[in-house]
Amino acid sequence: MPDHTGRSRKTTDAVAASSDRESRRRVTKLIRHLSTPEGRADPHAVYDELRAMGPAVRMPWGAWMVTSHGASHEVLSGSGWRTVDAAWRTARQPTWVQHPGLKFLHDSALGTNPPGHAGLRRSLGSFVSPQSVADLTPQIVQTVHEYLDRFDAVLRADGEADFGALVGDRLPMAVLCIVLGLPREDIPLLCEMSRMLSNVHDLAPSKARMVQADRAGKLWNAYWEQLVAQPRPRLPEDSPLGEWLDTETDPAVRAVAGSQLNVMIEAGLETTTSLLSDGVVQLLRRPDQATWMLEHPEAVHGAVEELVRFVSPVQLMTRYAAQDTELPGGIPVTAGQIVHAVVAAANHDPDAYDSPHDLNLSRPPRRNLAFGVGMHYCLGAPLARLEATTLFPEVLQRFDLELAGPVGYDETLAFRGTRSVPVRRRPRPAATAGAGAAVGAGAAVVAGESASAAGPVVVDREDAVLVVTLTRPDGDNRLDRATLTALGDVLTTLPDDVAAVVLRAEGRHFCIGGDLDELAQLATNDPDGYRNLVELSDEVLRAWRTCPAVTVAALHGNVAGTGLGLAVASDLRVAAEDARFRAPETVVSIPVGPSEVLDRLVAEIGSGWTRAMLLLGDALNAQEALEGGLVQSVVPTENVWAEAKRLARRIARRDREAIRVTKQTMARLPHDGPDPTEGTDVWEAPLAQALRRRITLGNAR
Repeated sequence: MPDHTGRSRKTTDAVAASSDRESRRRVTKLIRHLSTPEGRADPHAVYDELRAMGPAVRMPWGAWMVTSHGASHEVLSGSGWRTVDAAWRTARQPTWVQHPGLKFLHDSALGTNPPGHAGLRRSLGSFVSPQSVADLTPQIVQTVHEYLDRFDAVLRADGEADFGALVGDRLPMAVLCIVLGLPREDIPLLCEMSRMLSNVHDLAPSKARMVQADRAGKLWNAYWEQLVAQPRPRLPEDSPLGEWLDTETDPAVRAVAGSQLNVMIEAGLETTTSLLSDGVVQLLRRPDQATWMLEHPEAVHGAVEELVRFVSPVQLMTRYAAQDTELPGGIPVTAGQIVHAVVAAANHDPDAYDSPHDLNLSRPPRRNLAFGVGMHYCLGAPLARLEATTLFPEVLQRFDLELAGPVGYDETLAFRGTRSVPVRRRPRPAATAGAGAAVGAGAAVVAGESASAAGPVVVDREDAVLVVTLTRPDGDNRLDRATLTALGDVLTTLPDDVAAVVLRAEGRHFCIGGDLDELAQLATNDPDGYRNLVELSDEVLRAWRTCPAVTVAALHGNVAGTGLGLAVASDLRVAAEDARFRAPETVVSIPVGPSEVLDRLVAEIGSGWTRAMLLLGDALNAQEALEGGLVQSVVPTENVWAEAKRLARRIARRDREAIRVTKQTMARLPHDGPDPTEGTDVWEAPLAQALRRRITLGNAR
């Protein structure tokens, strides 16, 4: 039977089916593009295409996605919509209970609906009430200044610094520790657990990322037991968390208290980190807006609200229909069907905002959807706004910065995870032309042979002692192929009459190697380049380890990455009192493969301790490293270089005592690693030991 156009119904159905297939292919392509580095850098190009496809777009997995401000507001605040909860998952994904990460989410206010939701939300409200935030404001402001001081110190020492890693990533957790009364030394561990747990919020986390989230859940359970066990050695007497534990009487709330706090910390970290880091990025890209903020301090709250709208740290939120209903445009939604509200797109909806893709800090303040709306509105929004209104003006007043490289984002679709923000001071116009010829990127400068000291490695000779100085050690452990190349050149052309080699580093840290995000991207986008970099690191370590002369490493600050590999491969090591030894920068979350970096760490430090560092991100201080045999002497920071050179001279004169101490110390290292059946490795820090014992007992049960 023909329709009103004269075509047969069969023909019409075929045309409609073909159009539907083409639409699905287009949507699939757009969603895949969102996960690419280009898509993360500019997601709004994709959101605009999705918006042009209609008021709601069907996803390949059957859900609807809405991008308009009106539809998103309705889905997030309407009474006919529910957040994805345990009941929904049990009906459709019954195996979800096997994932501790998901259980945390659905034991918290963020993953529950009425009637249980109100009591859970109320229980957390006291931590971030207006009065609590007001009382803590001086301490929070002081913490903002403290982290900017640290950032300034690294920037001065290294010339470049990662604002995301030094400030954006750690400041929000430091503030949460103040709010809850948690120990500040736990910040690295809390950040690591929260980052892994955030995988559960993504649309379709991979199996590997769910394994990370589940591992974080186990770690948090062990950490929580340590917090609440009586007595509470990790909580000060006036800790807000301790007071809350003592006064909360609702048994339903107390039963899921650990999950509640875990999700509060994780969600607060992810949203605020991206707001602070990406907010700085947007201000650096728009100097006119940065100038306006400086010139209008009275309007900082409205300016931050515009930055919140523009950045939208939470990209999308998911709800399901409580009963059969319709989306704008008459699109039917059945009970239980999922709808993704893309709040980032809603905050850039041209029907709601004039020139939405323009950052306009003078825009009249208007509440947006970045922190949600309705019963699940973000509890920590006042904290995030306080940090932002304090941080942004202070950054602009203290620093004249520019981006020093591409901004790094993670691959999640739910959060705009801004991980890396490399910056440097904006160069001032040079008064005169630079003197001397440029030195090649991989060249080692020999002292006295060139007027320029621009090379990554400077070599000096003092009788039978060769002094090798890393002139550009990066405090952020960023990728430095030139330094590795130059160091390898020095070691492979060593004169026969050199009896001792001293390796030192200018600046605040002893570390060279690679940044995690850069290495992960390199491994994905340029596997050959990644393998070449790994091979280069291995060649340098092999040359250092097999050096015919006795080697001395003068260690200070953070000893990480390939720098840690060089340290454990040295015959004699002198460490400053402020030295911290860390492994995760080298071997966490990147496909190390056959690299000798990991093999060397396992062989020299022991497999148990390496696993602990991989899992927890713990660090050894200089005294712990001395007790374990990783270093042979610890001296005051100001004496580390002089002491290293003095010992090198003794060795160069074939000082039998110095060589005997070296050999004895090297012999004590557990080359084959500890026997895992004999319990916890002696290298583990006390916190790592306590957590591991609880995890082992939990697995046994």
